[in-house]
Amino acid sequence: MALTVRNLGSGSSGNALLVESDGATVLVDCGVGARALTAGLAAAGRSLRELDAVLVSHEHTDHVRSLPNLVRAAVPIATTHGTARAAQVPPHLWEEVRSGSPLRIGDVTVTPIGVSHDAAEPCGFHLRGATAAVTVVTDLGCPNDAIAEFVAASDLIVLEANHDEQMLRLGPYPVYLKRRVLSDLGHLSNADCSELLARALHRGGPSRSIWLAHLSQTNNRPRLAERAVAQRLAETGTAHAVVALPRHGHELVWRSDDTTSITVQMALPLR
Repeated sequence: MALTVRNLGSGSSGNALLVESDGATVLVDCGVGARALTAGLAAAGRSLRELDAVLVSHEHTDHVRSLPNLVRAAVPIATTHGTARAAQVPPHLWEEVRSGSPLRIGDVTVTPIGVSHDAAEPCGFHLRGATAAVTVVTDLGCPNDAIAEFVAASDLIVLEANHDEQMLRLGPYPVYLKRRVLSDLGHLSNADCSELLARALHRGGPSRSIWLAHLSQTNNRPRLAERAVAQRLAETGTAHAVVALPRHGHELVWRSDDTTSITVQMALPLR
């Protein structure tokens, strides 16, 4: 009854995760290109038509780039009313989800989590299988109590660490874009990501796997994000495996029944 999560891409160039259990195969966002999506599914021994559903967090291109391919394959699309309208999801494939209301897909229970971001009706997702749970929140202007609660109840946490605030402020982005990223409708910084994790995990408990998502190629560095989060968590007296997701590729895999998962993640080359 293991839960498996495979990263298919992370960042402004495209976001997608494949989540598998004994009774469900679910894609969380489909923002990578068609070739990358096909290759990632093939690495897991899957094809588009074997997907039970795709969960779409919001309508921005880096989260829905391959949506037309999924529509052609008649894959059910679970998303909010606002996102379905903005992304022009065909009504016959659409399964409406609402923040806080669980949805059952095979043996996985999916609970949408309302988030603050400049989209029509964005959300994150908490996926619970028989033996493990995963929370995925990749675009988040500011944290909230619900997110912290779901993070605390997860074995794998996929959370945005978009930018280093100093790099962003001193970087090449125009002023309007800097303001947008820094706003409550923008993206989570390394420091804010660290604080959210420290707040959610301060009570201790088992070691979690933390994947830092949606890193800016311009205003962040993988090693910088990893260090910021690891140091803040160390201050709370907790130890967790922290890895910044690669922008491309499908090699990074987490399994709930694999005690070496944390070791494999921590052994990735430092960047």
